[in-house]
Amino acid sequence: MDREKHTENSGSIIDPSYSTGNYFSDSKRFSSDAGFKAGIFIEMFTRFLNRYKVSVKTFVDVGCGSGDIIKIIADSLRTNVIPLASFRAYDVSPHIQNIKNDGVSYVMGDFCDTNDNVDVVTLFDVLEHVPNTIGFLKNIAQRCKVIGLHIPLDHSLNSSLRNRYREYLHNPGHLINLDISSALNLLAFSDLRVVDFEYTFAFMAPTGHSSIPSKILYPFRFVLAKLNPWLLSKTLGGASLMVIALTPQGLRELES
Repeated sequence: MDREKHTENSGSIIDPSYSTGNYFSDSKRFSSDAGFKAGIFIEMFTRFLNRYKVSVKTFVDVGCGSGDIIKIIADSLRTNVIPLASFRAYDVSPHIQNIKNDGVSYVMGDFCDTNDNVDVVTLFDVLEHVPNTIGFLKNIAQRCKVIGLHIPLDHSLNSSLRNRYREYLHNPGHLINLDISSALNLLAFSDLRVVDFEYTFAFMAPTGHSSIPSKILYPFRFVLAKLNPWLLSKTLGGASLMVIALTPQGLRELES
């Protein structure tokens, strides 16, 4: 029996731990940091809309996990920014069938297997789990105008000295390990035009300082985050990247 599922349209391979729901067996693991990530995205996206005249009415969150992030985003944007926007969320895991939130439609399946074309797609901590990452991002880019991403920056001195990359393959299932330069290069190779990005400090999120080592490192990471976020990301780790990028379709709309 095949251990992996190949999706022809997206050119991606979906690990069975996602499609069987095993990866999401502990729902708290994926919901506790939702407010942290959603808040940063909402602030950046609102700023983006003030700078760029892109028509935005439809959102899709791909790999939505617990479904909490897209719910927070939907509630905030409808209340303060885009009252008539519609929101959908996709995940290949069967647990999504049990998620019920007013204002968000949850769909079990691979977004890249659909014919959906929307204004905005968000990928929060998703692309590092997908082989053929460039092919995956290009496929997503063909279906939207704007992409929002949250990307962990795992390539740090801390991870290298502790030889953690093998561990990352299994928990939390990261197939690629990026720093800020390689992350931005990857997005450019994927035909995306980055228009804004910010460091996010995962060590400050609820799950980012739950272990004893992370609690010990917390004050040192906090000081480095204030002084030089790049240096934090390259040494002690605990930083990620929130990005907003335009797809070719989005760029064409701006130029028209």
